[in-house]
Amino acid sequence: MSSAALVLVGHGSHLDSESARPLYDHADEIRSRGVFDAVHEAFWKEAPSPREVLRTVEQDAVYVVPLFTSEGYFTEQVIPRELRIADGWNLDVDKSVYYTDPVGTHEAMTSVIARRAERVTNNPNVDSGVGLAVVGHGTERNENSARATQAHADCLREQGRFDEVRALFMDEDPRIDDLTEHFESDELVVVPLFIADGYHTQEDIPEDIGLTDDAPAGYDVPAEVSGKTVWYAGAVGTEPLVADVILERAGDAGAEIENSGTESANKSDETDSTFDHRREFLRWLESASRPISESETETRIEKTWGQLSISIRLTDNGEREYEIRHVEDRERDTSALDIYRDPTAIRDLSRFTDDGDYRPLRTAPTLPTGWSFETANPDELYRVVDWVYPATVANWSKEREGNLDVTHFEETAERQTGIYANIENLDRKALENAVVACCADSQCCKRREWDAAENDEVEVPRGDGEFPCREPCSLFVAAAREFLAVERSDAESTEPTFERTTERDADERLAFVDGVETGRPVRDGEMSDPANRYRARYRRAKQFAAER
Repeated sequence: MSSAALVLVGHGSHLDSESARPLYDHADEIRSRGVFDAVHEAFWKEAPSPREVLRTVEQDAVYVVPLFTSEGYFTEQVIPRELRIADGWNLDVDKSVYYTDPVGTHEAMTSVIARRAERVTNNPNVDSGVGLAVVGHGTERNENSARATQAHADCLREQGRFDEVRALFMDEDPRIDDLTEHFESDELVVVPLFIADGYHTQEDIPEDIGLTDDAPAGYDVPAEVSGKTVWYAGAVGTEPLVADVILERAGDAGAEIENSGTESANKSDETDSTFDHRREFLRWLESASRPISESETETRIEKTWGQLSISIRLTDNGEREYEIRHVEDRERDTSALDIYRDPTAIRDLSRFTDDGDYRPLRTAPTLPTGWSFETANPDELYRVVDWVYPATVANWSKEREGNLDVTHFEETAERQTGIYANIENLDRKALENAVVACCADSQCCKRREWDAAENDEVEVPRGDGEFPCREPCSLFVAAAREFLAVERSDAESTEPTFERTTERDADERLAFVDGVETGRPVRDGEMSDPANRYRARYRRAKQFAAER
């Protein structure tokens, strides 16, 4: 019997945790409906990558839906390239892959935009007497960027529901800076055609349309702007109706969509019999050699997976109860921990450190402490592990079978386009220093298996993590681009280059703006900041290499 999986692909971010939030929400909703045998999340700038997911999905048919608002660079070049379904790359997976157009260009998104207008005004009948601005990013470099925004505005205008409808843009004409000049209506609704509520929708647009001069300080909705009442909605991609548009896209590509409407009917990947890597992982857990405790009524055994302590309690009646907690909490009394039984809660909290900082690298040794996940369901146990450390179980299983397909830096660099295309120019010594900066000395819980190229080993310690790293991650690619810029700057400089590379703890490293400390700890994704820990480690590696 054939089976089908849905893969949602989003942009993600090394800096903004909210960039991925809508994709997770829509994936959760579709998963609860039981439409597909499996629902997976993938990101360009977060883990897991589209390629990683495609390799580890075990269904016969895979429907890949890009959660983007328009056609353009990412949907036409980046994602197909990462999936290896374009530009001459060989799709080396034994499954049928159906890649759809982006969600934002589907005609059903017109109704979603109207729903956003209803939601922000709290008026399901909002129509006459109101003007509607559909705001897109736009760019003069790619005409496709504005096409979807204009199409939805045209459709809404033809429906005649609003007095006026205009498509406005951030980076091309007509621009949002002149919002009120484009309308005669005294009341306006502004709906940004963006997927997530990030910097553009929360700061740039509110300031550009005149809601406030200081968006981080907050602003009123509605607000008076040049004598008009302006209602500003959040990003259209956060609207729950987008889940239905995603299913429309998959259905258009041939997926059999039968909405059960109930979570109990969920056919999800947790019950599919083809998941050998899942079964192997559970068998490995139950073969743990170190009992934590033994009594007449139960035996409790434990193993570690990165920074996770996973224990199984075997009761006298043969039942198994599973618990996951941080390894540092292994000996703590359960009453001192926050207890969770919802896998999504662990997924969400694991994206941040104990201090609340966003963790762009999911395998960084910065997993938060103070929690415990308990379940009697081995599939929920697996889901938590896979969300905390994406794709690690599948790669671990492939390695044990001798089938781990490693992608070396040379091939990864060759796949890059746009601002990352030049990382292939990173010379050998710089590559080694980059590996030291990002991968060595417990910077990551993975064990590096990739090298410069086939039969060209990078002579830097690989680490001893439980699970392998089969290719340079997106954070490494971003770092490589920045390190290449460092090399070029050093080569062009006639004066000794200085950047602060103190040995202070990462929490004490403060971000810079125009050379001045801001008082805010620098984030891991801020590679261009001199205080960034990866950049500082690169500088030290380069200095030590020169001294040897």
